[in-house]
Amino acid sequence: MEVDVQKKVKIIQKSMNSIRKMDKTVHTISFSRLADEIKIPLNELTDIFLDVEDMFLNEQKRVTRKMVELVEKGLKDCNTPNDAKELLESTTLKLIELLPDYSDLVYSAIFYLPKCLAERERTKKYYRQALRKIIKKGWPGKVESVLDRQTDLVLLSLYGYMEYVIRANQSERKEIQKDFINMINLHLQDRLFF
Repeated sequence: MEVDVQKKVKIIQKSMNSIRKMDKTVHTISFSRLADEIKIPLNELTDIFLDVEDMFLNEQKRVTRKMVELVEKGLKDCNTPNDAKELLESTTLKLIELLPDYSDLVYSAIFYLPKCLAERERTKKYYRQALRKIIKKGWPGKVESVLDRQTDLVLLSLYGYMEYVIRANQSERKEIQKDFINMINLHLQDRLFF
């Protein structure tokens, strides 16, 4: 069954606002209570999502899908080192623009909801291979062992960056992104010794 994307997004937004107000942990929230809270029929909610975990997974995948599209398009258009550096900068900026106000709730649940954790691991593998390509193009001349090590460190830093910006005020996110990019650029300038 084809689901109206706008409707799905509105249900997720309402649900996240409601879940934030509840005094329960995510895995103990019943769908019937959630349906009552957001004032939609239970069958309408269950037609779109399997359970609360599925709702979190959908939101996680929505952000990931948009980021992957951006990275893939950027990699296709990436011809020079400067293009690769701009791709890294623009994707970290786009990430903070894509994050909804309730992203802290979604991304904190990722660590203990099994489907979300599996999606995080899948996404992490994708980001690792994409970052490796970006680093190789943007900061050429690295030996393979350094490239691998720097890719892993940038990936670790990227996840730390995400964890930090989801908890930051919207107004602070762009400043954090600038600092993050400056730190990554300094780190990646070292071709052999880091």
